[in-house]
Amino acid sequence: MSLTIIPVLDVMNGVVVHAVAGKRNEYKPLSKSVVANSPNPVDVLNGFSRLGCRNVYIADLDAIMGRGGNRHVIETALSLGFKVFADVGREGISIRDNERIAYVIGTEYLVYPSELGLLRNRVVSLDTKNRMTQFKNVEIGVVQAAKEVCGSGVKMVVVLFLDRVGTSMGIDVEILKSVVDVCKGVDIGVGGGLRELNEISILKSLGVKYAFVATAIHRGLVDKCEF
Repeated sequence: MSLTIIPVLDVMNGVVVHAVAGKRNEYKPLSKSVVANSPNPVDVLNGFSRLGCRNVYIADLDAIMGRGGNRHVIETALSLGFKVFADVGREGISIRDNERIAYVIGTEYLVYPSELGLLRNRVVSLDTKNRMTQFKNVEIGVVQAAKEVCGSGVKMVVVLFLDRVGTSMGIDVEILKSVVDVCKGVDIGVGGGLRELNEISILKSLGVKYAFVATAIHRGLVDKCEF
């Protein structure tokens, strides 16, 4: 089974930022990358393209935080031929997916797990910190969240370890294996914490289909998008 790397573009105030541990108020413009010489989204997208990547995940942090948006970056990615996974906050629930763009709906935008019924046939991220999946008004264990999400008929589940994003501290393989076990028949992706290339082999052995990666690409650890 192959695994596809989906590069992550975190955009705030029109530039690419380095996301670390989900602390959005501390994000700084991307300053060091082997794929781009500036935090300009076009430069970074072109860098991803040179790696042979055909997909990109764009987190529009301004839209997520309710202070405008960076729709032009999404449109630019589409014009460059990327299939886009876009996180624009809760607004994404009301926008239809199409062949070229899928809106990723994070659990942190849902008030309670009971709202998961709104997300049939959508891409859902389990926004997870300390092995607890975050909803607006509650948090539940990530495996229980996975059971509820995968039982609601979603198209893909992305286990997003928010507290590991940008840290290179390694993927929580133990929890991920449990999620895969309870989500049979659902495509699984993972993001946050990739530290070593051998973790990609582990992800493949678990049946994970996608890895959402930023820091490991900018460090030069990951230099292609198909494994």
